[in-house]
Amino acid sequence: MSDEHHDAERVQENARKRQRDRAERVEDALGDAGRMLGEHKYPTTSEELATEYGDQPLDLPNETETLGSVFDRLVDERYESPEEAREAVYNEISGKAGGTAEYNDEREVRELDEEETDAESETNWQ
Repeated sequence: MSDEHHDAERVQENARKRQRDRAERVEDALGDAGRMLGEHKYPTTSEELATEYGDQPLDLPNETETLGSVFDRLVDERYESPEEAREAVYNEISGKAGGTAEYNDEREVRELDEEETDAESETNWQ
């Protein structure tokens, strides 16, 4: 196998590791907030949760955010259970809320790099 192939594999593995590490830290940050969401009365809305827990801090890697600010971004959402609310918060702060339309596990990272390089080249020539 070529060095380029090994480099691509190493880059992809490092990216997956960083994503797993961030997910673990996000779950840890939800600790108290997750417990508090479990004590709330359901069904409820993102607006009600933002008002109720607006000052509850979430200590994330490289930032601190409040639970209220997360729910402020989740406008007009309704949650039937604490699990739904926790999952929405987790998805919002972990970046997993994109959905399957944004995900393609068959697309090579190299293709994305080439597209970015081509776009930069076009920008530089204009």
